[in-house]
Amino acid sequence: MADQGQADYRKILRERFLAGETGTRSDETLLELLLTFALIRIDTKPLAQKLINIFGSLSQVLSAAPGDLNKIKGLGQTSVTLLKMANFIRSGTESPEKSPSAKRAVATQQKLFKDPTDKQIPKHQALDSHLIITENEKEPEIPPIQSDQQSKISIFDGPAVADISTPSQPPSSATSLSKRVDQRKLQVSNGYLLEFDQLARVLHYLLEHRNAKKIGRKILQEDTGLANRHVGSLVSMGSAMGLIKPGIQVLTPEGLLIAEHDIFFEKKGSLEWCHYVGAGSYQNLIWFEVFNHRLHESSPMTQEEWSERIRSDLAGQYSKQTIGKGVHTEVRFVVDTYMKRNFSKLEILHQLPDNRLYRRRYTGFTPLVLVAMIYDFCTSKEARLFQLDEIATTPGSPAMVFGLDAASFRQQVEVLHDRGWLRYETTHNLDQIRLKPGYSALEFLTAHFEDREPHSNDE
Repeated sequence: MADQGQADYRKILRERFLAGETGTRSDETLLELLLTFALIRIDTKPLAQKLINIFGSLSQVLSAAPGDLNKIKGLGQTSVTLLKMANFIRSGTESPEKSPSAKRAVATQQKLFKDPTDKQIPKHQALDSHLIITENEKEPEIPPIQSDQQSKISIFDGPAVADISTPSQPPSSATSLSKRVDQRKLQVSNGYLLEFDQLARVLHYLLEHRNAKKIGRKILQEDTGLANRHVGSLVSMGSAMGLIKPGIQVLTPEGLLIAEHDIFFEKKGSLEWCHYVGAGSYQNLIWFEVFNHRLHESSPMTQEEWSERIRSDLAGQYSKQTIGKGVHTEVRFVVDTYMKRNFSKLEILHQLPDNRLYRRRYTGFTPLVLVAMIYDFCTSKEARLFQLDEIATTPGSPAMVFGLDAASFRQQVEVLHDRGWLRYETTHNLDQIRLKPGYSALEFLTAHFEDREPHSNDE
C-alpha cells in the first residue's frame, strides 16, 4: 500500500474497532491493529496472520517468550516490546499494596485483554500403564522421562492421546517455538478408523470405574481384548470428542452422560455434540481444518486434494515424514467417519459422482443440544454476550462446524429464544445472543439425556 493508502486503512481499522463493528474482534484483526502502533509504514495484516498461524491464537502470541517472537521476520524490538506490554497489562500483575479499587481495575484489564478466541490446549502427562487410582488414594510421583529415554519410547507407550508431534512431558514456559506449534494434535486416529462399537467397550469400562482418578492403558487393553495401539487410538478419539480426559483416561462429565444414556451413539443429539467438539476443537488439527476451512473456503475437493492442500499449509511446521503419512491417514479418518460411520446419520458430508466432497447445511438440530453448544462456545470465550454474526463466522463455533450462515443460524437461535433458554436481542440495532444466568452447557445436555426441562441454579 502507498503511505497515504496505508494511513487511511489504519484510520478505518481504528474507527471500526471503536464502533464495535462485527469482525473487528477476531484474533487476526486485533493483532493487526495492535501492530500498527509499532510498525508505522508497513501493512501489518500479513504479519498478524503469520503470527496467528505460528502460535495458534492471539493469547499465545502475547504470552510468547521474547526470544520466540524475535525469531519471526518482521518483528523488531519495538513491536516485541509492544506485544509484551499488552500481555503484561492483560495479565493484571499487581503489587501487594494495591488498593481494592486498583484490584478492581486489574480485573477490568484482564477482562478487556482476554483473548476471545483462545482455547486452552490440554497438557498431557505420562502414566504407569497399570495404574488405577481412586479418589481416596494418593497419587504416586512419576519420574520425568530423560531426553535419551524419550527418543526410544514408541508413540503409543506414552499417554493415551500422545502422537509423534506432541512431547510426552508438559511444555514449560520456555518451550521452543517449534514445540509451541506442535501442541496442535496432528494425529487423532493414529491410523485407525472410528469404530463406535469398539469405543463403546472402552466407555463401558470407564463407566464401571467412574470413581477412579486415573486408569492405565494396559488395564483397558486387558478388559477390552484390543491391541495396545488400538486402545490408544480409541482413547485418543474419545478425548478429541471431549468424552475422555486425556492422559488419565477417565470420563468427562459429558462422556459420563453419553456412556450412561447412549453408549453406542445411536441418538442424533450425541452425534451432534461429538461433532461440535471434535470438529470445533482447535487442537484437533485436521478435523478442525476440514470443517472450518476446507469445507468453508474451498470448492468441492476430493480426499486426495484435501490432503495435498493441508500438506502444503503445514509445510515447515512438522517433519516431512509426519506430514506425508499423518495428513493422509487423518483425512481418511475424517472422511470415513462422516461417510460410513455413525456420523453419516447427520448427513453433513456428501460426495459427488467424481468423488469430490462437499458439506450440506445442517438444520435438524436437537434444540437442547444446540443451546448447550452455544453456552459451551460462549463460555469458552469467557463471554456471556456475543454478536450473532461473530458466532456465525468464528472457526469452531456451532454455526461454522455445521455449515450455517448468519441467516440460518439466526433462525435456530430464535427457536431457543422462544423456549426461554437464552436471549436473542434485536432492538436498538442489536443482533446479539445473551446467555441467561444460572444455566450451563452441561445442564442443557443433562436435560436432553434425561428428557426433561433444563433447570437454572436458582431452581
